[in-house]
Amino acid sequence: MPAALSIDLRERIMYAYNSGVPVKEVAAQFYVGADAVYKLIQHVNRTGSVRPKPLNNGRKPKLNEEQHEKIRQTIQARPDITLAQMVKELELPVSVSALSKIINYKLKIQR
Repeated sequence: MPAALSIDLRERIMYAYNSGVPVKEVAAQFYVGADAVYKLIQHVNRTGSVRPKPLNNGRKPKLNEEQHEKIRQTIQARPDITLAQMVKELELPVSVSALSKIINYKLKIQR
């Protein structure tokens, strides 16, 4: 996959396009593909900005902050509860091993 275009290059491409230069000439002038110019034009028309879309890296977390807080409170109130019991009682949408990792690495609670 090619590297993303810099903001400066995006601005120069749009300036040239808005000045009336045909897309193929703009592409040749800036050493990018015509498809990249067309996609940039569509992006600017949709968003009004030359800035790229934010990256959507990785999975979304299964548990939200409210669930994290419930886990913390449960561990403080009942330190002897097992992970399996916690998954069942709090109706968490994760496995026991995933809950263990969340407790250790996200919540940083040592049992």
